[in-house]
Amino acid sequence: MPTDSSVSVATPRGLVTITSPTPASRRARARVDAHRDFLAGHWAELSAAAYEGYRRHGAGAVVLWRSERPRRFRPQPFEPERLFYTTQIHSLPGTTEADFDGWEARQLETYDPDAEGLVVFVEGNGVAGYRVAGQPPPPEALLAARAREN
Repeated sequence: MPTDSSVSVATPRGLVTITSPTPASRRARARVDAHRDFLAGHWAELSAAAYEGYRRHGAGAVVLWRSERPRRFRPQPFEPERLFYTTQIHSLPGTTEADFDGWEARQLETYDPDAEGLVVFVEGNGVAGYRVAGQPPPPEALLAARAREN
């Protein structure tokens, strides 16, 4: 069972705490850093999407997907091609159960949707999951997003 790594990032709205399995390689650590930057910078939107998905479909994860793998020597910042919500993390498009070590499934069973969100990045057939908590919490983020739409 992999150990978890947590980092708190200060944003203009408050702290965002990001937990993930400890990356095994230097290249994986570079991708985790890019993912953490994306999560901290877009937490309000991701938090709202996570809570909307939870209210409509139950426990699950926001999926940020792009078709190709990052370049090997110069990883680009993460820019998703699609965003969707899933309750079946092990059946993401372009992946197989072999791409998962069970970390994401364990998080799905234990996270608190009123305080946290699960976000999974899929790049090519690479998968990286994160448990994220911060300001605004998911219910408040969804209310704020809906208020902007009115």
